[in-house]
Amino acid sequence: MESTTNQKSSFDLSFKTKLKEINDMLISIENNCIETDNFHDILQKINKLQEFLNDSKTFLPAYNMKKCSNEIKDITKCYEQLHEKLQPKKKFTFGKRPTKSVVKPKEDRFEPINESKVYKEDYGFKNRSDENLKLTEDETFSKDIALDVLTNCNVIICGTPSTVRVTSLSMCKIFACASTSIFVENCKDTIFVCASQQLRIHDSIATDFYIYVTSSAIIENCKQLRFAPLTLNSLLLKKSFELASFDESNNNWKIINDFDWLSSYEPSPNWCEIPEEERDQPSENNYV
Repeated sequence: MESTTNQKSSFDLSFKTKLKEINDMLISIENNCIETDNFHDILQKINKLQEFLNDSKTFLPAYNMKKCSNEIKDITKCYEQLHEKLQPKKKFTFGKRPTKSVVKPKEDRFEPINESKVYKEDYGFKNRSDENLKLTEDETFSKDIALDVLTNCNVIICGTPSTVRVTSLSMCKIFACASTSIFVENCKDTIFVCASQQLRIHDSIATDFYIYVTSSAIIENCKQLRFAPLTLNSLLLKKSFELASFDESNNNWKIINDFDWLSSYEPSPNWCEIPEEERDQPSENNYV
């Protein structure tokens, strides 16, 4: 009979693989790489993953059962929100939209980074360096914000955009509160002060996050990331929290799901908590 240790190891590998497959499918729908018809397949995979967890309760410790159960709840919530947002439109926020008349953008707005990822109504900043940049509450409300190729910039995103997508940043400070999700990719030597329901981080290194997140954060292909809880140290953050109806006491900043680390029993080497004596959350008041 297979030993309990071997059963646990086998479970860890299978569970992480299945969870990553579901997450990758959701990201593919976000990026308009696969059709929204795949929602049915994703739901089936989530149900099978729950069955797999239930069948493993005879040898899994209670802590691991709870942890895996929460991860299934989080991925289910992501599925439900994405399904609700996209299914009626058959389009994702970051996909192409039908061509229509658009008011000519102002200087601080830009054309799409990549039409497969963001659509023409996105707001944000691109190809900037050594600047203090700001979007007002009126400019961001319920919109999708994109930041791309910024170096040594301080970016303040006021209000509550729907999503924030961040790509290719170096030596920046980012202040953002999104009502749904924040996606970070290819960033280094940067500090994020951010709040959202979901946080996904890919291909990033040596970056600190002061975060509020209602589900678990997801990281993939990352190293030297550090996390600490966001503190409401300014009127701007407090107002954004109120607008997003976030509950400061419901912060899952410690739950980091590393898709490159399969073990549920050993901590991932790719991230750590910022020691309390080293926590120095920047304030956007210094960059207004």
